[in-house]
Amino acid sequence: MRESKERIIVFTCNWNAYSSLEAAGVEGLSYPAGVHPVKVMCLGRLHPGLILKAFEQGADGVLLLGCPPGECHYGFGNRRAEEVFAEAKELAHLLGIADERLRLDWLAAGDGKAFAEKVTEFVGQIAG
Repeated sequence: MRESKERIIVFTCNWNAYSSLEAAGVEGLSYPAGVHPVKVMCLGRLHPGLILKAFEQGADGVLLLGCPPGECHYGFGNRRAEEVFAEAKELAHLLGIADERLRLDWLAAGDGKAFAEKVTEFVGQIAG
């Protein structure tokens, strides 16, 4: 793992995104050490308050990684995740949290390389 002083929370859905995290580990791919994955059953089940709580607890950035549109295990997760993200982004803006500190992105199942790349790029953006 690469050194990083940034504390990044990565919410992963239980299906595609988490399997990509696991694949990254199996493939021996690295990403910054300050990344703390949190597995949830579906990004659509998150609440904007939980996302903002991560910032309150000291996170420098929050990345939401879920199933690509049309591939959600539950069918509704992508749409709901976009709604939750929009709410959290609006609230974060009101609280003075910079837009680039919160991101929503999608991952195909088992794509460890994409997981490592997306996380590393996000941390790099936060580190400035």
